[in-house]
Amino acid sequence: MVPPAKEPPVIMTNSGFGGYRTISQHLNDLKKENFSLKLRIYFLEEKIQQKFEESSDDVHKRVSEKNSLCII
Repeated sequence: MVPPAKEPPVIMTNSGFGGYRTISQHLNDLKKENFSLKLRIYFLEEKIQQKFEESSDDVHKRVSEKNSLCII
């Protein structure tokens, strides 16, 4: 997943704020970026969990193999 390009800062007018449309667009862009980052975190956590479970299963398998060899 490619991170989105950084948006330029909101342009301020003499009154100190951009127009409503500019602020609204910037807010929408931030919401989209936030959602994208949350989704990325979710999938990365899933990937980490899956790798942990695979390594845990591998360890249990090796231990049971060693135990069966020692018993024989």
